[in-house]
Amino acid sequence: MINLIRLEFLKLRKKTRSWLGPIIVFLLIMIAYPLTVEFLQEKLEIGFFSVLWIAILISMMLATEDIFTEDFNDGFLELMVIQNSSFSLGVSIKVFAYWFLIGVPVSFLGFIFSYGTTGNFSLSISIFPLALISSYIFLNLFALGNSLSLNKGSVLGAIVTMPLALPVLIVLGKSLTALQLDINFLSFILLLLGSLSIIIVIIPLIVSYIIKAHLE
Repeated sequence: MINLIRLEFLKLRKKTRSWLGPIIVFLLIMIAYPLTVEFLQEKLEIGFFSVLWIAILISMMLATEDIFTEDFNDGFLELMVIQNSSFSLGVSIKVFAYWFLIGVPVSFLGFIFSYGTTGNFSLSISIFPLALISSYIFLNLFALGNSLSLNKGSVLGAIVTMPLALPVLIVLGKSLTALQLDINFLSFILLLLGSLSIIIVIIPLIVSYIIKAHLE
């Protein structure tokens, strides 16, 4: 298991475009926001958090565009199946590696941009866990989409999984309202954590069965 974790981190670190590209896209979206709303220069925070959640969503979608493609083409996925190793565990480790090298930096950048836009440190520090959890959820969902669209183009996967991501965006919007009104914010954190705890178990299992079907 430890060797598999090291291998996944090593492979992702060597694919600079795979981990750096989504981070750069996130940066470009967040930098472009204040440049395109001149009439709101005094109240940038009005639409900032909607842009933040969507930027995280898009970044995670781009991050998983070829998450399984290289391993599928070079036979690594087939080797894992033949060796009877825990395929779903391998999927979980791969998604975790992507989250650690992409989701965590994006979430930290979200905190920085939040503080720079609102000037409210307590609000921005509360946004950080929301970004961490939501980015991990999005990565799992779009990994599912990528497994469905192996060798069929990434658009199909995005179309299939985007509706699954919409409830997360709704919860993020409601949690921000609760945070600003100082009412029941912790319950939304627990709701996202509960959803994540289910997703990180179920999604890798589903993905492993889908990829096995592709290999057969």
